[in-house]
Amino acid sequence: MFSGLSALVIEGVTDEGEVIRVSARTRDDPVPCPACGTRTARMHGFHGRVIADLPVDGRRVVAFVRVRRLVCPVLGCLRQTFREQVPGVVERYQRRTNRLAGQLGSVVKELAGRAGARLCRVLACAISRSTALRMLMRQVVTPPLRVPRVLGVDDFALKR
Repeated sequence: MFSGLSALVIEGVTDEGEVIRVSARTRDDPVPCPACGTRTARMHGFHGRVIADLPVDGRRVVAFVRVRRLVCPVLGCLRQTFREQVPGVVERYQRRTNRLAGQLGSVVKELAGRAGARLCRVLACAISRSTALRMLMRQVVTPPLRVPRVLGVDDFALKR
């Protein structure tokens, strides 16, 4: 049922009517430091993240994920402590899983703005029209600016 959360250890699932709450934590494997790349499993503490996942049976799914705060073993490292990330499930600073972000991105690509927000509300993953437009702008790849080879002047006059 929660195959998108397979990188996590699911500790419990609670049915609260309109919302399904999933309690999960990260695995106890060593992870590399983002600054120096040294692998460590030395814990400093915990941090909680609230992540929205794809709806199940027309109800929202909210995952409460406990991630570890780790200590880098290298003394001269710029990052002495860091939070572990959950690659494949959620990116840094995201509040939606990659699966949900992909689904919302597909809807927003076809129906931007208010229409996309209305359809997402029907699909039990409500977003605002502003969020829909932000997601669309993040997907659009702008072509690189080119320097023109020739400039033309249509009208030229010294006096009026």
